Amino acid sequence: MAGLRGLGGKTAIVTGAASGIGAAAVSRLLDEGCQVVGVDLDAEAARRVCAPADTGRFHAVAADVAVEADCEAYVRAAVERFGGVQLFVNNAGILGKLTPIVDMEAGEFDRVLGVNLRGVFLGLKAVLRRMVEQGEGGAIVNTSSKGALKPPANTAAYGTSKAGILTLTKVAAIEHGRDNIRVNAICPGLVDTPILSPAYREHEAEVCAGFPMPRFAQAAEVAGLIAYLLSDEAAFQTGGVYSVDGGAVLV
Repeated sequence: MAGLRGLGGKTAIVTGAASGIGAAAVSRLLDEGCQVVGVDLDAEAARRVCAPADTGRFHAVAADVAVEADCEAYVRAAVERFGGVQLFVNNAGILGKLTPIVDMEAGEFDRVLGVNLRGVFLGLKAVLRRMVEQGEGGAIVNTSSKGALKPPANTAAYGTSKAGILTLTKVAAIEHGRDNIRVNAICPGLVDTPILSPAYREHEAEVCAGFPMPRFAQAAEVAGLIAYLLSDEAAFQTGGVYSVDGGAVLV
């Protein structure tokens, strides 16, 4: 799996690193020879989950992605520990309560958008500034969702936040293409991670029966797409939106 061009020796920041897609992305990028700063509310959990054999190439940072100072701090940590940042997996997110619009509390809507959309915006702002200062280009992958493309009922907050990420991705790609900074988004479907409800996990065959590929994705499969989009194999791809859902968005 490893061996994509242009990843070895680069420094990546991965948010939401303590579990799921974030942890899988950390593992894949370490396999590709990157240094990685793993960001999570729980730095110890990120350190425990992502601990590589070569501990000198991984650094865990505690941060709330919805707080601007914390986003600036994780970029500063990457610079101080590894000398800069060339790659960014803007991944941290929450599902929130699945509630009809008429029953959703405004505070819950704000909470989900605060992490999923504000957090992605603040991460872009901090990392893009550093990449521009470095003058070396860079690559960014934002984690959106199939729910941004085909939202089910009761996901007003989650779906809206993930749809907003697609616009942020395109605007960032337009603004920074001439800086040789590429920005793409991925839209995972149902992935076998802790965010997936136990009820879904216990009935995978039924939940996925109508999908072209009737199963959940594994986090490592999503991480493979992330690694590709960050690599030089995708050197002319920016502003793109890439589904990784086994064709679920088609039905």
